[in-house]
Amino acid sequence: MSDLPEELAAALAAAPDAAALFEALPPSHQREYTKWVAEAKKPETRVSRAGKTVTRLRER
Repeated sequence: MSDLPEELAAALAAAPDAAALFEALPPSHQREYTKWVAEAKKPETRVSRAGKTVTRLRER
């Protein structure tokens, strides 16, 4: 998970259950989540998307 956006890495570190689910995803899905968070221009948007990623992972 070294190439994760800082915000996503922090969100996953704070939610070990979601981090485990993220790691279990196929690499292509991991890249999609990573890209979605990283392409946000504003820091607050990246934080929001990282939080939404954790929520979506938990809903799977």
